[in-house]
Amino acid sequence: MTAAPSQAVTFGYLFVALFALLVLRRAYRMMHGTPYRTGLLVVLPVFYLLIYAAELSVLAAVGVTTTLATEAYLSLAVDIALVVAGTFVAYRYVRKNVVLYRPEGSSQRYYRLSPLLPVVYVVLFVVRTVIAAVLLGESPFEFPTTASIESLPPVLLLTLAAVDALWGLSTGFLIGRSVGVYRAGQAPEVATAAPLS
Repeated sequence: MTAAPSQAVTFGYLFVALFALLVLRRAYRMMHGTPYRTGLLVVLPVFYLLIYAAELSVLAAVGVTTTLATEAYLSLAVDIALVVAGTFVAYRYVRKNVVLYRPEGSSQRYYRLSPLLPVVYVVLFVVRTVIAAVLLGESPFEFPTTASIESLPPVLLLTLAAVDALWGLSTGFLIGRSVGVYRAGQAPEVATAAPLS
């Protein structure tokens, strides 16, 4: 008989599920048109970046506390580079593809955008959580022990590094998406009809 998960473990998985649902709900709303809100466009990328920074702190700790310093710092450098690259790629994509409009009779501007970037982010976020739980046997948001990292075979370490790198790229996508929408909204408004649903 297996023991029931602790309250912290249950909370961790509930947070992952709730966070994923919120991001997907926002993606759905963006696809159909959502109000242009400057505060939300600033706060959300900061939140995504903080979640990813917490993950990167694990790599930094591994570099300091284990024999895998070279690998950990190389992976950290790749992850940071991919966040930056993802930001620039998404920014350019969004500036070309975002649709800003003002619905008839509304005083507020809206925007529409493909849900692809948030969906990719959620998939990689959940995959990373599941892989960490399966490979390390630890709950979400639990700081991995040095022993659990060092005991992994090289193939599994590479798997974690690859998923972290893809997650970094998708985090960059979401940051670039918000920056692109924000910048598009700061441009002088051109009269446009509401797009078709």
